[in-house]
Amino acid sequence: MATGFGTTTVRRSKKLPSSDYETLFDKIQKKSEGDKKSMKWYRSAVKEESSGYDKNFDNYEKDAEQTRNELRKFTVEKHLYMFEYKAKMRWLPYYDKFPLVYVLKSSKDEFWGLNLHYLSPKKRMIATKKLLEGRIDVPKACFHKYLHAHVENGIYIDLATVEWDSAILLPTEDFVRNINGNMFPIEKKVVWEDTDETFYDKIRGQK
Repeated sequence: MATGFGTTTVRRSKKLPSSDYETLFDKIQKKSEGDKKSMKWYRSAVKEESSGYDKNFDNYEKDAEQTRNELRKFTVEKHLYMFEYKAKMRWLPYYDKFPLVYVLKSSKDEFWGLNLHYLSPKKRMIATKKLLEGRIDVPKACFHKYLHAHVENGIYIDLATVEWDSAILLPTEDFVRNINGNMFPIEKKVVWEDTDETFYDKIRGQK
């Protein structure tokens, strides 16, 4: 079982998974059979695996800790989500089509959050560990506004808190740039380098 930096998760969650609990990361790694796969493969594997999650389309529990992976049609503050997205691209040099977002604020039509994919895996782990400890310490470059109407099928994967430290390691980011109406892929390392240029310009606070 993937443990990530699991000691933080242990302190935060009162309900710990059993020893045979398999995270989303564990299940997808098992699907890969140890072979190196493309990011497209990982995104497809996430969608396939999540299709079997329970649907929580009606219940709204503000700020409640997420104890299991679920599919939702709304976002809850302080939760971590994966979803497919199509941005307007009016002012953005590029955007992530498969974001991993910690939600800071949510309304009927839009929500604001921190897309952890804008950080390299090592820095992503550090930022997530702090989130699990109740602290926000993330570069402003990760902060984005999202429109519910632009989320593919209006479906979000709401990740259980005990999954955070391993889910962030799934290589599902999908950065693209719009050039004259055509979408071109952007190398993730380019995005991480851009974030590093303003890394110390941060959003900080207590959750």
